[in-house]
Amino acid sequence: MSRYSFIMVASLIASPRVAAADQDPAARPQTIEAAPAGEKEQPSRPLRGQPAAAPSGPSGAAAAAEPPVQTFTPEDVTPPMGPSGQTPPAPATTQEAAGFAPLTMDEIPVTSANARVTVNMFGDAGFRLQTRFKPAFILGPLDLLLTGQFANLMAMAEANLETDPETGAVGIDLERMFVRWRSERFVIDAGRTHTELGYWNSAFHHGRWLQLPIERPHIVEFEDSGGLLPVHWVGVTGRLRALVGERQLDVIGSVGNGRGNIIDDVRVTDDTNDWKAVLLKVEARGFGARDLYLGVSGIFDRIAPLPALSPTGGAIRPTLPDVTIGEVIANAYVAYRGPELTIIAEAYDVHHQANGQKWNTFDPFLLLGYRIAQWVPFVLGEARMGDVASDPFFFPVPGAPLDTTYPRWGRFVEGTGGLRWDLNTWSAVKFEYRATRPLPKDSTSLVQRFMIDWTFGL
Repeated sequence: MSRYSFIMVASLIASPRVAAADQDPAARPQTIEAAPAGEKEQPSRPLRGQPAAAPSGPSGAAAAAEPPVQTFTPEDVTPPMGPSGQTPPAPATTQEAAGFAPLTMDEIPVTSANARVTVNMFGDAGFRLQTRFKPAFILGPLDLLLTGQFANLMAMAEANLETDPETGAVGIDLERMFVRWRSERFVIDAGRTHTELGYWNSAFHHGRWLQLPIERPHIVEFEDSGGLLPVHWVGVTGRLRALVGERQLDVIGSVGNGRGNIIDDVRVTDDTNDWKAVLLKVEARGFGARDLYLGVSGIFDRIAPLPALSPTGGAIRPTLPDVTIGEVIANAYVAYRGPELTIIAEAYDVHHQANGQKWNTFDPFLLLGYRIAQWVPFVLGEARMGDVASDPFFFPVPGAPLDTTYPRWGRFVEGTGGLRWDLNTWSAVKFEYRATRPLPKDSTSLVQRFMIDWTFGL
């Protein structure tokens, strides 16, 4: 044996080996994006309250059939950094000390400090029965998350791969790309981010595994999926942590490009007018309960005027041509996400004003869920009221056919009931029934959907 071969064999023998990662999710070398001050992205309670190392079968035969998975020793694993650059304190609860699955994205370990760039992926596949559609198996979007961090600096890029339901072509959307610098009390982001508007939009990013229901509430849907809000933001965002400790108070301000010509026109290289959109948000955490969030937020913007017709004669904004639209979006929310109970209640009010006319759209929603071992039954209710159907920005061409794939609803009421089954720490199956009633009521207009969705986040 040559000297080189001897050194290689000795290195392999000396390398540490640990039990399979399924027996201790906290030791598994996943590289989920850590959430420093200002990022609340969290999985929807994966296996909280249930030991992750529960092999099936009376003698653990199922676990024995699993292929071995290499993990790292504690010395090789670096937990996510807190706002001050220090590692967070060790979990204090009995469940956490026993190796239970993490509660928040902050608690999920990342790989050793030698790997400054990490890659994660989120996706899903399901089966759907829905009014106006034939029963079908469907493929959800695939989300790729690339994160790089060193000391107080972090950079992130997130791309979303979606399949066109008509042609089957795969499109790539750049959802987020920004750079962040943080200190103990201050965080600043520059680039394309998720707008710090409300709770849901900054707590749950792309990837259906992260959230409790299969899809977002309609009001916080993405711009190209039927949403009404500017959920993506291109600009600069700053967060000041005014209070630290068990009770926290954050003040957030942002300046960015405003609305484009239509709802899903996110301006990334230019803007439609000189006016910049301004965002303000105040959020309190830990007042009354450790996992309780209370907050208010708002956006002030001016939407650039458009002509009634395009040069080719197509309709652009025939109901309100050549007029600037003033926009004010107000929001208030209460969110509690404990080990078992989940409550998220939000309300949005979108006010548009132009040429002496006003349009007001009000949309509240409420999500309730309760974990029982690996099962989480949940209900979600949402309603939309006001002048949304006649709003010249939301519906610039009256009478245009509704997009049946990603409908942008006018007024409606909707109820959803479902069950989330966490197969393991990183995968869940969701069973869900949803009924949507457009308003004004029509006995033939009820839209019903039953769906099974298998989601994962790795």
